Amino acid sequence: MKESSSILTFLKKIIRKIRAFFKKSLSKEVSIFLIFLLISCFFWVLQSLQDVSEIEISIPVSYNEVPAHISITNELPKTIHVTLRDKGTNLYYYYRHRKDMIIHVDLLDWYRKDGIVTIPASSFDSVVRSHLMSTTQLLSINPAKISVYFAEKATRTVPVHLNSRITLSQQYMLIDNPIVEPSSVSLYAPSSVLENVKKVETELLELESINKSIIATVKLLPIDGVVFSTKTVKVRLNVEEFTEGSLTIPVTGVNFPAGENLLSFPSSVKVTFFVALSAYSKVSAKDFTIAVDRANLLKSEKISQKVALTKSPQNVRNLRIYPENVDCLIEKK
Repeated sequence: MKESSSILTFLKKIIRKIRAFFKKSLSKEVSIFLIFLLISCFFWVLQSLQDVSEIEISIPVSYNEVPAHISITNELPKTIHVTLRDKGTNLYYYYRHRKDMIIHVDLLDWYRKDGIVTIPASSFDSVVRSHLMSTTQLLSINPAKISVYFAEKATRTVPVHLNSRITLSQQYMLIDNPIVEPSSVSLYAPSSVLENVKKVETELLELESINKSIIATVKLLPIDGVVFSTKTVKVRLNVEEFTEGSLTIPVTGVNFPAGENLLSFPSSVKVTFFVALSAYSKVSAKDFTIAVDRANLLKSEKISQKVALTKSPQNVRNLRIYPENVDCLIEKK
């Protein structure tokens, strides 16, 4: 602690001496000297900018997207290096605006199926020169060539699997399953990769307390080395307020031969369900079938049999049957 205190005291003394020095008349002479030094540097820079010299700058290269069935297996350079010769002022301008001197390469102009293509640097010459002043010399372009490795991809169509976590507001229901559009996508990749892909998953769609129909855009989860025909899908959720309905449905026999009938006690059961308000009036008893299978009745030693719902409308939810069991007898005609 004592050493730190002594060092701090020493620094304070040095700072006080520097302040005192600049407050003296000598500080004016130093200030004048610095001003003239700055002016000299300024004129030196101006003079150097008038001299002819060379500079190497990096120019960005952009490539158009290729169709999904075409793969480029090597990494393409993102910049090329050009060497220019001109006055310093012009070279400084090029340096400042180098990112605007973009070279666009249309890969399809050079496409060759399953082959290696070499794009010579000379093909960029006219593009680079279009950004230069008449006094500027283009000395070189590097690299001298760009190699492009083209390869055809295999294709396969697989279904889209929706990952979702959806909750609805009270008294609301989905009147049908979520509709995914498109329901399948085309994949492009080497055959060895595609043979292991059975479906494409979506990102998790999370929605809470939904009380109206919506359409959501969901991204597909990427697969390494695979290109999709689309990166997103639309998910349509048809939501509507529901009400509870109930109907009395007769119990029928299944697989009974001619000459035999099913006798059940009770002869009918009550079916309750949830249905959208708009469809409530369209649901009737004929849309349901409640049955007892003769084979099950013969195998069982019990008279009481559990009824089976063998037919129901697609737009009803949360079906309940009461009673679930009925006493059954086989009646001979």
